[in-house]
Amino acid sequence: MGLAAGARVGIPRNFDADGLLPMLRQHRPTIFLALPVTLFGLVRDPRTTQDDLVSLRICGAGGDKVPTELEREYKSMTGLSINEIYGMTETGVATISPPYGHVKVGSIGRAITGYHLSVRDSNGNDLADGAEGRLWIKSRSNMIRYWESPEATDATIKDGWLDTGDVVKIDAEGYVWFCGRQKQMIIHDGSNISPQEVEDALLEHPAVAMAGVVGVHDLVHGENVRAFITLKPGVVGVSLAEVIGFARTRVGYKAPEEITVLDRMPLTLSEKVDRAALKTLIQL
Repeated sequence: MGLAAGARVGIPRNFDADGLLPMLRQHRPTIFLALPVTLFGLVRDPRTTQDDLVSLRICGAGGDKVPTELEREYKSMTGLSINEIYGMTETGVATISPPYGHVKVGSIGRAITGYHLSVRDSNGNDLADGAEGRLWIKSRSNMIRYWESPEATDATIKDGWLDTGDVVKIDAEGYVWFCGRQKQMIIHDGSNISPQEVEDALLEHPAVAMAGVVGVHDLVHGENVRAFITLKPGVVGVSLAEVIGFARTRVGYKAPEEITVLDRMPLTLSEKVDRAALKTLIQL
């Protein structure tokens, strides 16, 4: 977007303070776009000073929900609010907190010009202002289809509208509030992690009989990966650290942070791992 507008764009080699601070100090950018985890790392780094951020007019964050604590820390350092952005690969950036308008902390902003939003119930009916429901988006930026997956395409796009799978509410002023995800994709540091992919990696371990993977809310990273496994009969004394390392050799950063061993894996009526039930175990 910056290049299209004729702006100079700088991309750091690393998205930590070691990569960001030299660019901020040398180029003095006016607009800064980053993941929330990147901003957290920057404002909490002891080397970052107010002078490093003094050139910024706008700071946009997307890819995950901006925690209230990050908003507070960034504003105390810069005097400015973070402009939250909402988007997805299938449609691009659809909402933004107005860069030069009123920012409602906690909102992901208002629809960008050319984007039309609809909040619907499970039957596809439009809901009133303030009601929680599935967010549908219509735009010329919407994707045409998923590659070689007509079933997924038909389930996601209907009459030119795209079902995001995210639950939101829109207030009377058009500000959108993110409420959660109906899809079970785990969002860690802005990256999409498929539970199925992680489960498949765990199931390759010779001691694992069944595996279930869910996302656990984390203030800094958005969600962390938590796995639940059952062991094959006769297996005792398995090292969970070794199982995590085993998964990491197969799926890298997507591997679980923690693993819990269960006597019995909760299943749905169709005999699939019941991830919703696993979520409840975390809250116990």
